[in-house]
This record gives sequence, structure tokens and C-alpha cells, in this order.
Amino acid sequence: MSVRRAIGIGILAFLLPFLWHTGRQWWEWIRSPEAEKEASCEYNLKALWLLSRKVSHLYRFPFPPPFKAVKAYVEKRPSILMTRQIAEYLGLGKLKGAYWTFDAILVCAKDPKYLLKMAQMAQDLDYHPSYQWHPDAKTLAYCPYCRLAVLMHGKLEKR
Repeated sequence: MSVRRAIGIGILAFLLPFLWHTGRQWWEWIRSPEAEKEASCEYNLKALWLLSRKVSHLYRFPFPPPFKAVKAYVEKRPSILMTRQIAEYLGLGKLKGAYWTFDAILVCAKDPKYLLKMAQMAQDLDYHPSYQWHPDAKTLAYCPYCRLAVLMHGKLEKR
């Protein structure tokens, strides 16, 4: 048996089980309700409201805090304990008791520049969020692509 053939068989013996296992996990994640929730604008706006409350409390800002403070807090990628109330509010009841990070909540999936903004976010470059911050007195954030708004008291409103 030649050395090349032995190396090729070794690589295949490693890659096939690895790809099978990884592909199966990826497929299960894509089909899970958490993946659908995480990509929705509804989830993003609720998470943005939740983190705004947290930033307001942590840094003693009046609610709503300045957007730069919220964006800096989101970019730190903090992990937050999902209490029962937080998990129910976000619609992720299965994650109760786990730590969760809110990575891409400033970008709407329907934004035409979604991929560009995700790439900029992944590389820690400056990007403009998809949401309008505090457009009127009763609204915390508004998504012009989904026409959803999260109000100051945490409820979602279709516009």
C-alpha cells in the first residue's frame, strides 16, 4: 500500500464521521424552534428591550438608555441567565436556567444589507443597525423592514 493511499484512507476515516455528526447537529438546529425564533425580528426587538432595561439598570441611565451604550453592551456579547420570566418573554421556554448570549439582535434578517452587516459585526467593524432607536415618545425601537415596534413597556406592535 502506498503512503498516499494510506493518508487518503486516514483522511476519509476522519472526515466521514466528522461530517456526518456535524451535519446532523446542524440539521437538527435548523429545524429547532429556537433557530426560527432567533432569526425573527420579534425575538430581536424583545431582546433589545430586555438588554436596554439591563443597561439602564447596570449603568444607572434613565430608561431608555442611549443607543451607543446598548450597542456597546450587545457587542461585548454578555451571557445572561434565562430566568423563567425572561425565557417566557422571549418565547424560548426550553432555555430556562441556561446562560444565553444575544449576538445579532441589532440586525433584521429582512434588511437588504443583512449579510454585509453580519460580516461587519463578526469582524468587530462599525455597522449601522437595522432598527430606528426611539422614533417617538412611546416606542423604544422600530423595524422599518418588518414594520414591528417594541414599545417602552415591552409589548410589540405591528405598524
